[in-house]
Amino acid sequence: MAGPSEYQIGLLIAAGTVGMLLLAIAIILFMVFYQKRMIEEQYNRQKLELAYQQKMMDAALESQESERKRVAGDLHDSLGGMLSAVRVGITTLARQLPNPQVLEQQKYMIDETINTLRSISRDLMPSTLEKFGLVHALRELCEQLHKTTMMPITFNEHGEFERLAPKKELMVFRIAQELTNNAVKHAQARSINVILSGSSKLEMAIEDDGVGFDAEAQRTDRKFGKGLGLFNIENRARLLNGKLEYTSTREKGSKIILTMPL
Repeated sequence: MAGPSEYQIGLLIAAGTVGMLLLAIAIILFMVFYQKRMIEEQYNRQKLELAYQQKMMDAALESQESERKRVAGDLHDSLGGMLSAVRVGITTLARQLPNPQVLEQQKYMIDETINTLRSISRDLMPSTLEKFGLVHALRELCEQLHKTTMMPITFNEHGEFERLAPKKELMVFRIAQELTNNAVKHAQARSINVILSGSSKLEMAIEDDGVGFDAEAQRTDRKFGKGLGLFNIENRARLLNGKLEYTSTREKGSKIILTMPL
């Protein structure tokens, strides 16, 4: 019986080569598809994790603001009302004394306590922000800090501003409040300037002429809660889809800019 011809052997080799090529192509396509699928799953998982983290941050900040609102209401309505009643009682008692001046110091101390209470309540939940918007609230924040510290604290605005969603306005205000308070407490600054500008995006800059700071060191320093303020600021910026830029030079001051889309 005759064996296979050279032609048949050639066909078998060609068929085997084509089969091997097809198998190699199939393996390559499978690996590409598998890697693409893995990348997509990893991307979707990261998106879910990011969304979950943002929801958790949003919930934590929402809870914090609710607690601030509750405490502010209790201070203003309950404690403020009791102090006002005591003030009226002392005034009535003073009228019955031969020398009403003996209670002047007590009345003065109560008045100062009431003013301090109102200031704390306003810091916890600024009514100006809710009634008149971000620009007016930031201007009032700078004016109140100036009265309290006697430090030049200015506010400047550039552009036209429409009201943002209440939650966004509150987040921007909290960022400004935290940064200006940090500058007053830690920067050893002689002056602070808050600048708000807006067109297609909102940009808020807080600059001072103090000693400067290391943002990365502050961010990682949790001793006595030092990094917590910056952590909250950056969380709020993320929830606003914004970004923070730090420019700080030792002994030459610092400038922090929040940029967010409108």
